[in-house]
Amino acid sequence: MIEPFFKPRLHGPRFTQHSVPLEVLKDFAALEEMLIEVAKREYLSANPTRQRTPRGFAKGLELHLAAVEEGSTVLAIVLTGLSLFPSSDSEYIQKAGDKIVGAIASVEKGTQPALHPELLRYFDRFGRSLLDGESIEFTLAEGGTTSLTPDIRQRLLRASEAEEWTEEATYKGKISAADQSDKIFELELSNGSKLKAPLEQQHLQTILDAFVKYQTGCTLAVQGIIKRERSGRPKSFESVEHINQLDPLDVETRLEDLAALKAGWLNGKGAPLDATILRALAKQFDKNFDAELPLPHLYPTAEGGVQAEWSIGDWEVSLEIDLKSQRATYQALHLPTGESQDHGLELTENSIGWATLNESIGNLLRSRPA
Repeated sequence: MIEPFFKPRLHGPRFTQHSVPLEVLKDFAALEEMLIEVAKREYLSANPTRQRTPRGFAKGLELHLAAVEEGSTVLAIVLTGLSLFPSSDSEYIQKAGDKIVGAIASVEKGTQPALHPELLRYFDRFGRSLLDGESIEFTLAEGGTTSLTPDIRQRLLRASEAEEWTEEATYKGKISAADQSDKIFELELSNGSKLKAPLEQQHLQTILDAFVKYQTGCTLAVQGIIKRERSGRPKSFESVEHINQLDPLDVETRLEDLAALKAGWLNGKGAPLDATILRALAKQFDKNFDAELPLPHLYPTAEGGVQAEWSIGDWEVSLEIDLKSQRATYQALHLPTGESQDHGLELTENSIGWATLNESIGNLLRSRPA
């Protein structure tokens, strides 16, 4: 096997099974382009009398994924075609790899990277698929490691002096406009701002249906590549990959609304809700709440918690959740008889509380008269 040119280690929940999502592998095509362009700059810098690189410079060079190794997830990436290079030229390829990894390390340390701003713009595509909490770790030429994270990537792009860049993102909103002639639609976000996006044939019917239902509050989740201004404000969708119509009671969307509440939201009272804990709760609901069961209505409590409510036949069910402790009080009241079912639940990661909640709601559904 050829000695790996890069051997990055991927960290994050998506990589714990020692596999790599295909969208992450797409990033390394941009790394290949970046490597060759940096090598050209290194050659011209070392040969100031040359106006251009030799004909065929870097021709046949390609990054290939040779293996996925364990240890989180380690990619063995080889550079094919390097053996065809004159030894005097191959050094520029090695220097280019070191410069790219060094640029990441510089920004991580808070210093200006040595790479030209134009070259830093390749980070618009390399690292774009990384999610919060994920990173690509590289080994430095002088020893030690450095990691590309979503935050480091954004700082590299700011150092590139680019006025805008792209990233993968999902935005939720209503369809306020759809133009079949220009093949563009408009997604209106909850804050009133609007994002234009290309209208592809495979999404046409979904968009038109949501446009007709605009007044009823029909909400879509649009996932794709977003153009973001230097200020951080989203500008428009460059491309759209997936569109899903959301349930009116979608838990994540409702919890996002609750996170926007300010202190005093309840007639001058009412504590704000912790946005970070709400995001974690949304993930727990998505992971653990039985998808076959009806979703609850969600309301804020004055103390800064969340109350979930279901109406199931003659039963009224409430689940009051303390966000800090992740404990909840479950109560089901049978309206005709006054019978009550009460118990406490723990809704932390891997706790049995979620299974108990699913069982309790499921039993009430099965007890309804046919």
